[in-house]
Amino acid sequence: MDTKAPISGDEDIAIRIEKVKARMRTAIRESGLAAANPMLVAVSKTIGKNPIEVLLRHGHKTFGENRVQEAARKWPELKANYPEAKFHLIGQLQTNKVKEAARLFDVIETVDRVKLAEELARFRDRNGICPAL
Repeated sequence: MDTKAPISGDEDIAIRIEKVKARMRTAIRESGLAAANPMLVAVSKTIGKNPIEVLLRHGHKTFGENRVQEAARKWPELKANYPEAKFHLIGQLQTNKVKEAARLFDVIETVDRVKLAEELARFRDRNGICPAL
């Protein structure tokens, strides 16, 4: 399946995500990794809110974004409308963006420096907010 093909139309988006999930189920079954419970994180980098909402309406709930500022344009409204959705920050986080990232994301996938971990801990202590790491 060509994952780089342009996304068009609600039905196409829903069909494509179901094909990916079916391939995952097959791979999990064939590999014996069922106990690992892998999850599909749909990366929304450079994609607007509309395709994300289509996936949300079709039951997909986990999304990844690699830019805090791009997420700030998308996630607040999406989180308000779909509170069950989970938003992951994927890739490197700059320490100067910890406050905004901690408020936007449910999960921060990469903590690659002690300084970043300390800044996240300080933010948690001051605000009582800490995404899963």
